[in-house]
Amino acid sequence: MEDYLLTFETDEEGEQIFVHGDPAGLEYFAKQLLEIAAKAKAGEFPHDHYFTEEWGGNELSSESQSEKCRLINHVKVYGWPTVKGGKPYSKT
Repeated sequence: MEDYLLTFETDEEGEQIFVHGDPAGLEYFAKQLLEIAAKAKAGEFPHDHYFTEEWGGNELSSESQSEKCRLINHVKVYGWPTVKGGKPYSKT
């Protein structure tokens, strides 16, 4: 695991997402989002994965920050070149 804090967690109902990060973790994620945005702006269809160590990665921290929340082990971020998102590209 990198030397920062970055977790994604949901409430018990799975209706809310909570992002926890220290300055280094938030800066890392912000940089990743800006890179995805730049590729999407250029007409590409980028995506990236963020995993906890238990799921084979090192981008996300493995320790939940709240006893009432569930830790998310895999976050996948998509970048779309238009406001229509993935709708024009889905098969269903």
